[in-house]
This record gives sequence, C-alpha cells and structure tokens, in this order.
Amino acid sequence: MEQIEIILRTTASSGKVTEQLLAKFDTEKPATESDKILQYSGLCIDPVQHQVSYQGSVLPLTETYEFQTLVYLASQPNRVFTKEQIYRAVWKEEPVDVSSAVFCVIANIRQKVRKVTKKEYIQTVWGVGYKFVDVPGE
Repeated sequence: MEQIEIILRTTASSGKVTEQLLAKFDTEKPATESDKILQYSGLCIDPVQHQVSYQGSVLPLTETYEFQTLVYLASQPNRVFTKEQIYRAVWKEEPVDVSSAVFCVIANIRQKVRKVTKKEYIQTVWGVGYKFVDVPGE
C-alpha cells in the first residue's frame, strides 16, 4: 500500500528546520470512491448532489461543516474518529481548539436527524471521539 503525505516544513531564521505532518492518504482508493452514494437504513448521503435525506425527506445540513462531517464519518462506518481527525478533514486546518467546534457541528447534525427519525447514527465514544453507525429498524 502506498501513501501520500503532506508535510509542512518551516525554516526559522536560526536555520532550525521543523516538519509537521498535515495529512496522510492511501493511494489504493480510486478517486471516484468519494462520489459513491452512501446508503444506510433510511439515510441516503449523496456526495455529488451534496444532499442528505432520510426516507425521502431532505435534511437541511449546512454545506461546509455539517455535510462534510457527516460524509467523513459515514464513509467509514464503525470507525472511531478523534475530534482532531474530524477537524483536520473538515476544516482543512491544523486543530487548535477543536472540541467546541466539532461538538457543535455534531450536535447540529444530530438535531436535524432527530427531526425525521429517532435513530442515532452518530455515536459518542467517550474520551476518544465519534463514530457513525448504521441503525437498522426504527
């Protein structure tokens, strides 16, 4: 498996060089993978149309953070992501004070999903972060 790493290298006036890993990607996944419609019991996430619906009812998620966060979590169900991983993937910047930002976006997504179903697709993993789970039944 090959990986691509994005590294920020800075050189101070003293000549000291520091490197910071910003992102790491596996090259095995095809580029079209991100265009695949994600379907879970009742929930449909369409990355091409940037639309999320539950049994036909469109959820009014904000494009930037709510939609991108849900896509990020749902693309790998049952995998636990830290708040820092979510922040890096969605905000596309190095995490500083991520807790409240990620918490608010997750809370907004949950609130909008609860308007159409009792299912809790995003679960909190205490002390670690969040994961997306498929919830069969109603």
